[in-house]
Amino acid sequence: MSEAPKPLDGISIIDVSGTVGTAYCAKLFADHGATVINVEPPGGHPTRQLAPFIANASHPEASAMHAWLSTNKSSVVLDLQQLEAQRALQDQISSAQLLLMETGEKACTGHPCFDPDQLRQTNKDLVVMSINWFGSDGPYRDYVGSDATVQSLAGMIRGIGPVEGPPLLPTGYQAQIVGGLTAFVGAMTQVLAQELGNKAGLTWLETSILESNLCFTEVGAVATHKLDRLPPRMGVNRFPPTYPLGIFPCRDGWLGVTALTPSQWQAFCALLGMDEEVRNPDYATAQGRLQDSRRIDRIIADKVRDRSAEELFHRGQAMRVPLAPVPTMEQLFDVDQYVERGAFGQVVPPQGQAFQAPTTPFRLFTTPSHPNGRVSALGADNKTLLSTHPEVSP
Repeated sequence: MSEAPKPLDGISIIDVSGTVGTAYCAKLFADHGATVINVEPPGGHPTRQLAPFIANASHPEASAMHAWLSTNKSSVVLDLQQLEAQRALQDQISSAQLLLMETGEKACTGHPCFDPDQLRQTNKDLVVMSINWFGSDGPYRDYVGSDATVQSLAGMIRGIGPVEGPPLLPTGYQAQIVGGLTAFVGAMTQVLAQELGNKAGLTWLETSILESNLCFTEVGAVATHKLDRLPPRMGVNRFPPTYPLGIFPCRDGWLGVTALTPSQWQAFCALLGMDEEVRNPDYATAQGRLQDSRRIDRIIADKVRDRSAEELFHRGQAMRVPLAPVPTMEQLFDVDQYVERGAFGQVVPPQGQAFQAPTTPFRLFTTPSHPNGRVSALGADNKTLLSTHPEVSP
């Protein structure tokens, strides 16, 4: 039985930068059927250095992060200091619809492969998407970027963590992933427009990772501007103006709690036997409860500590209280709704053990995406894709 067609079959994409942002953008294309080629320098793309790492795999195949970002892609190695390698890349670009880069248009005039005039000669209808930390214009353009820097500048970090300490910085690459997703939307729109006949010539797009992440705090920025002051950090499990909103340890795991409306608060109190609290007029609103959150936190923690998170979840659902069991990392892959929706799929690296990782964040049912898949080793596709340039094959 033949595999169902993919929505982006026939689209060809080249990633020459191999950052988390460009790689995630390309992954969304590849997992939906596009042909994606990682054009890597001799040492491999930067993502090959990123933790976490695969057990029993050697460099440069040891990065699990790179493997997840590179499912269903090809890999060729080109030393772009060499003239023949430049010619090989231009041959690939000539038949591509999209080129993914980190550097913007104004910074590429010094390299013969990426000079806008050269790209226009190579492929007059090419779409180029550059994904970088702060864009090529504006007050932050020369800043050194990182996920923590972007999340801090976007206002996401200041309110997280204990009152008495510094804010807590999340680990990982979330800011870059958001940038890659944002770039995917813009790039796909332009590529499909070109495919439908809306030819615009060489089109150079740019995605700022900082601007992509501002979507999470745009309401806060407006509120701060109106109030002319910064909101205080209220502590762990404090997300004003909603309270209670957070997670609490139970006998068999963790319980996620949200009780915002009056009916939800009343039902939540009934579920836990909090008779005194439900009668307290000061607790009738979320804002009133937030003012006494330290006391209420202790009461909730005492009420749920020896009870089952699963049992409270089901009882809360029946009472129309939005509760949820919060899985540990060990429990994550067995959550029934994640299993049913195929939220995780197998990544098969060229070396080491296969592993489960998140699939695409949206679903197409007639033309479903690949649920992750195989990963090409560094330079594995040189002989196939660069057969007319044997001098550059490893």
